[in-house]
Amino acid sequence: MTDQSTQNIKQYSWVLAAIFCTMLWGSASPMIKMGYRYFQMDTSNVFNIILFAGVRFFGAGLLTLLISRPLTGEKPSFNKAMTGPVLVLALTQTAGQYICFYLGLAVVTGSVGAILSATNIFFTVIIATIFMRSEKLTTQKILATLLALVGIIVLNLDSNLNFAFRLNGEGFVLLSALANAFASIFMSRFSQKHNPISLTAYQFILGGAGLMLVGFFGGGRLNAPGYQGILVLAYLMVLSALAYGIWSLLLKHHPTSHVVIFHALVPVWGSLFSWLFMGDQIWNWQTLVALLSIVIGIFLVNKQKEKFTAEDPA
Repeated sequence: MTDQSTQNIKQYSWVLAAIFCTMLWGSASPMIKMGYRYFQMDTSNVFNIILFAGVRFFGAGLLTLLISRPLTGEKPSFNKAMTGPVLVLALTQTAGQYICFYLGLAVVTGSVGAILSATNIFFTVIIATIFMRSEKLTTQKILATLLALVGIIVLNLDSNLNFAFRLNGEGFVLLSALANAFASIFMSRFSQKHNPISLTAYQFILGGAGLMLVGFFGGGRLNAPGYQGILVLAYLMVLSALAYGIWSLLLKHHPTSHVVIFHALVPVWGSLFSWLFMGDQIWNWQTLVALLSIVIGIFLVNKQKEKFTAEDPA
């Protein structure tokens, strides 16, 4: 292998890392459904779901502490200066995002929820250009973001898409997407001064605890699972620790819009894993068109060269 080939691999290895994260997140959807089944959960009670999510993310936080040294070469640490960033991330990335999402999903259909939650890509690109010196809003970025959203809409064309606007439904899902967008911006900013893996771990622990409290006091309860339920929950903890941990490192070292656009791949992976694990039928023209549209969007954003340094006030 030539030096140039080695350099190209190193230069674009982060792309594979981003795709790996979206693959993990895509696998979450069918695994969560399996978890509901093994925990014999009444999903009509949204607080059962919030409680389950809280346990998942609290455990993911503990696991993220364990993987900190292998990923960054540093021991996970906490100091007083991290208190504010951890609290902000816990409120946006974990507690706020998921509480709003699950409350909204109790009113809207899953397909509409998937489309509306994907607007976090658009929100992130817009917000990044406002608050980050290294980010510029260009025609290519706008087109790429729209292509990504179109891809996700196409993927859900065969579903019952009944768009309306209800504050307790679509409104909550959009708030969830907005919280996700701000979380990406905050992580990109905070990770310049703090270990991003440590930030991820502690915000998971705090946010997960918040979700558990909301779920429990809202009336949510979890039945004792068998070993299958424990394995599924353990997998969800591991994927969250790995995906969010690696994602936080990518946000530290690359422009936010270049990373976040990959998030459009999550529903594509979700469809694939639903086919593998749940037997859902996905092999149709929508899947191909959606994937092509999303890939073109990713290419357009990352075709642009933008300087990104730790000195950016992001």
